[in-house]
Amino acid sequence: MSKSVLGIDVAKKKLDVCLMFDSKVLMKKFDNGTKGFKLLLGWLASLKIAQVHACLEATGPYGEAVTEFLYEHGHRVSVVNPLRIKKYAESDLKRNKTDTADARTIAEFCRVKDPKEWHPLPAEVKQLQALTRRVEVLDRLVASEQNRLDVAPEAIRPSLKRVIKDLKKEIDNVQRLIKDHIDNYPDLRRQSELLQSIPGIGEKTARLLLGEIEFSSFESARALAAYAGVTPKKSQSGTSLDWTRLSKLGSGRIRKALYFPAIVAVQYNIVVKLFARRLSENGKTPMQVVGAAMRKLLHIAFGVIKHNRPFDPNSAFSA
Repeated sequence: MSKSVLGIDVAKKKLDVCLMFDSKVLMKKFDNGTKGFKLLLGWLASLKIAQVHACLEATGPYGEAVTEFLYEHGHRVSVVNPLRIKKYAESDLKRNKTDTADARTIAEFCRVKDPKEWHPLPAEVKQLQALTRRVEVLDRLVASEQNRLDVAPEAIRPSLKRVIKDLKKEIDNVQRLIKDHIDNYPDLRRQSELLQSIPGIGEKTARLLLGEIEFSSFESARALAAYAGVTPKKSQSGTSLDWTRLSKLGSGRIRKALYFPAIVAVQYNIVVKLFARRLSENGKTPMQVVGAAMRKLLHIAFGVIKHNRPFDPNSAFSA
């Protein structure tokens, strides 16, 4: 092996790691916290390993701290879609599914595939992401309490109404924080204005996209669409199987954010409207048209941000 790789299987309280270097494979466990991270660094130093290529799955908040810690201490880090790891394991006919086995699979994947290196979001984008995701959580809580209210006994309805009222008040508070945050950063404010110049994309969608996407990190609109999972996936076999749908291999938050804006854009955005009409005339189903409209909106969003110009249906980047 020409490099040292570290596969990390992340849990809430612990990290199972697999280190591959030279011809050795070493397994170890560490606490998922600052103390454990420092012990991990000490272990690597004791083995005279100055830098590893660490790899872990993008499975939620439990891996964020160790990712940032390793990056800040000079190690290469990759955060990979769990589906890629799963497909790699299946292709290698792996049968065991344990934390230790998973760490080894991740290390092998890292060694063979050399995944793209992770870089932290700018501080202002990371804060915006935290705020928009907080609104998402609060919205789910409101919906949950509202569902309970619809069937609740009379005795608990006042309690449910108070909770719903308080949750909605907190959503308003966080929305104000988001607005103030964007206003405090000229680049974010300008990008928000550019996105909202696109018919179909309103203030809420613009905020979420800016919190989930660092537009400058993508080389092309196609790469951004792949990241969001709105690229088409075609399956064909003989005459019995032939369909096309969204790949859904990327960010579910972005796809969810684009769904209703795409429906609006099909009606009121002339570029998307004409595009959708052509697809319909070519026999695409309504859902295929909406999926393609989502992708088109994201391409347009990439264009207005890249060129720093509001939406213009006659511009090449909007076509």
